Amino acid sequence: MSTHPSYIQNAEIIQSKIGDEVVMLDMTSGFYFGLNSVASVIWQKMKEGISFEALINQLIEEFQVERDLCEKDTRELIDQLLEKNIIRVVE
Repeated sequence: MSTHPSYIQNAEIIQSKIGDEVVMLDMTSGFYFGLNSVASVIWQKMKEGISFEALINQLIEEFQVERDLCEKDTRELIDQLLEKNIIRVVE
């Protein structure tokens, strides 16, 4: 059993892709958020919901990055996205 929850995009967030980056707007709070190309990949992987472990495994394969660094950086991004209500935890 995974010790990490799964995450999914907040469907209420308005998003637009500009090149390989994504910009988002939360109409409720008026908060604007931009994602660089790697964070945009993570955002897209959360479209249908994904566990932390599955996300990390896919990122390691796609970007050839070390697991510890990948987990640290991804956790930081997830924490920011949760704080701003851009993603939600899936039970």
